[in-house]
Amino acid sequence: MNKFLNYYNSLCYGANSPSVFSFDPFFIAMKELLISELEQVVYYIEKLKTLDIDMKEYTDKVIDFISVLIVNLDFNKESFFVITKDLYKNKKSLEELYKKECQKLSLEPELLNSYPEKDLSNKESILKALNECEKNTDINKENLTLNKKNLYEIMINLVLKACNNLIDLKNYGINLEEAKNQVLKLINTTNFPSLNEEEQKNIIKDFSKCNYHIMKTLYETIIEKYGPIIKTQVNIGTKKGKAILVSGCSFLDLEKILKQVKGTEINVYTHHEMLSAFQYEKLRNSPNLTAHYQKSTNNFPLDFSTFPGPIYISKNATPKIDIIRGQIYTSAKYPYFGIAKIENDDFSPLIKYALSCEGFKEDKELQNLNIGYDLHEIEEKTQNIINNLNNTKIKKLTIIGVIDRLSPINEYIKTFYDECSNDNFIISFAQETKRENFWQVNSYYDFAVVYKIIEKLSEKITNLSDILSIYLTDCNSSTISHIFNLIHLNIKKIFLGPCCPNIINPSLIDGLKELYNIKPLTTPKEDMNI
Repeated sequence: MNKFLNYYNSLCYGANSPSVFSFDPFFIAMKELLISELEQVVYYIEKLKTLDIDMKEYTDKVIDFISVLIVNLDFNKESFFVITKDLYKNKKSLEELYKKECQKLSLEPELLNSYPEKDLSNKESILKALNECEKNTDINKENLTLNKKNLYEIMINLVLKACNNLIDLKNYGINLEEAKNQVLKLINTTNFPSLNEEEQKNIIKDFSKCNYHIMKTLYETIIEKYGPIIKTQVNIGTKKGKAILVSGCSFLDLEKILKQVKGTEINVYTHHEMLSAFQYEKLRNSPNLTAHYQKSTNNFPLDFSTFPGPIYISKNATPKIDIIRGQIYTSAKYPYFGIAKIENDDFSPLIKYALSCEGFKEDKELQNLNIGYDLHEIEEKTQNIINNLNNTKIKKLTIIGVIDRLSPINEYIKTFYDECSNDNFIISFAQETKRENFWQVNSYYDFAVVYKIIEKLSEKITNLSDILSIYLTDCNSSTISHIFNLIHLNIKKIFLGPCCPNIINPSLIDGLKELYNIKPLTTPKEDMNI
């Protein structure tokens, strides 16, 4: 069995620094302190809402702040102090406002207990609080059962991803106010450790519906702005000349860079999830968008260190960087330590640096990647599967891969294809095969098409949850969100491959199995017979 657990995992692969697998107690304490303060801010926002006070401005502040946390940035200490003091100041301001409003209405304020109150008004007091956090777990949660701790962690994961998508939508001019309110309500439940497991699960179930709506709205917004997804070939070679590498997943950032380099001879290359930009006609037609550059799968340090020009990381990206080489830029509110910040969407410093670099010395041709899909074809092929299920030519369905199609062939998937019976139809987002009853979808990082297929199947197949199995063979920061989107779609057979402990806590993996029957991969033969 062990040989099947030792296959390639994109987030662990090529980690040429031990820091990828390490846990920094200071960083963990820092994040716990920020989340603790955030929970208290949300508590008073929700209390003031019950008094009919308009809290939209504060709600937006919370969403913006959470979008910083999702990126898991390696804050420099000065940025961390600024963030913490600002959060603490807002908490105290809200607490005082709540007390005054209660006094006006002759109500007894329901204040959060402090154990004791942490003074975070200056650098010295923040450092003292961090030292205490490193030694002690949060007193509000230290007596929770393991299952309740895992449910709490699931809530935080869902909130972080939802806020990231809400910020993306806001950048496109879409504000889902009710979804923002739902996010705050979910955060606020973490202030009440007395909730039992069933109550927590019901809260998560309710929020999963909201989370799914946020994801679908973002997908539809991107389609509307950049046009329908098309099948296309992407050059993965290089072109002689000056170059900029754009990594992450914010197409808006890429679009702005392409507009500002127009008229120059700078070649713009995509990296990692930005590959998907080529499947949108309005982006791929830019004269400066040249190719996709990626020498490895998710080994950012290797890719960045071999690129002969500046690198831009979009504001909502979550790269794993353990080296800083050359000039790296971002427009994130709080950049990584050592990374230059782009202000007010002015990319001239990035462009100026690109022009000063040597760039690629020669053209290099490599085999093109086929990416994208035809939505009409998706509809037709899904309908054919439904027809074959109805006439019993197909008895089972499997969706496999999904996260990252750039992964090299791994033994688990290859063996699964070889051993799977022909009456089990496989929809693959991973590697290809010549087996029968097989459909390859070249979506790469685009998970939305998976949901589209499931929705279509659900309309016609009443027992879909009994015959469909989904294998998430890779693991990233969106995996928890995807799992609960699938649960929302009533998918019961979900298998999860190995996850690096710095991506998902190993105890949480056990909790997903215990609480939601998310099955860890074992061997293909055992898994496909469940």
